[in-house]
Amino acid sequence: MKKIKLSIIFLMIFSYSKGQNLSYGPILGFNAYDISIGGPINDGAGYSGLNFGGFLEHQFNSSFGVRGNIIYNNIKEGKHYVVTGNQITSYLFDKAEIQSLQIQTLLKYDVNKDYNKGFYIIGGFRMSNILNVKLDGQKNEDFYKRESFGAMLGFGVNFAKHFGLELIPEINLTNPINSKINKSRNIGGYLNLTLNLESIIKK
Repeated sequence: MKKIKLSIIFLMIFSYSKGQNLSYGPILGFNAYDISIGGPINDGAGYSGLNFGGFLEHQFNSSFGVRGNIIYNNIKEGKHYVVTGNQITSYLFDKAEIQSLQIQTLLKYDVNKDYNKGFYIIGGFRMSNILNVKLDGQKNEDFYKRESFGAMLGFGVNFAKHFGLELIPEINLTNPINSKINKSRNIGGYLNLTLNLESIIKK
């Protein structure tokens, strides 16, 4: 939690800076991923409900900017089971519900060299801090690690002056489960809708 508090404080300080190239607003979205676990544990996929949060973005020039996202994420994962040979020998749980707070630090490149207008490429890193986990409805603090990290690279488009729609694929960089034997590889993506409040207020 210390890292999240420090990140929030940093973003708050940044938002109160007097830079003229600052934009900010809410984010709504969805994410899903495929799960591949090495070793005897297996699973299929994870998907979220509605993610929500906010972003803070600083423009360096007509092409480049940096963005910080804070997103509340509620993920559901399917059955985790143990395979011995070619047969399922036992089930660990049928359903996992994972609530987390995500800090995403991203670099943005505007292809049109006209910032926040048109098509852009965006990528960077994601840090997730788990707030709560339930396995088959029961609270659990052992199966998943408290923190995990991932890499993101995707694209988006600004439209209707104030909105952005983006698709950002992601892969995890660290093992999200508490196991030295089984390494989980999650590959998926985020679909986000952003609203630039600064462009509305400035008008």
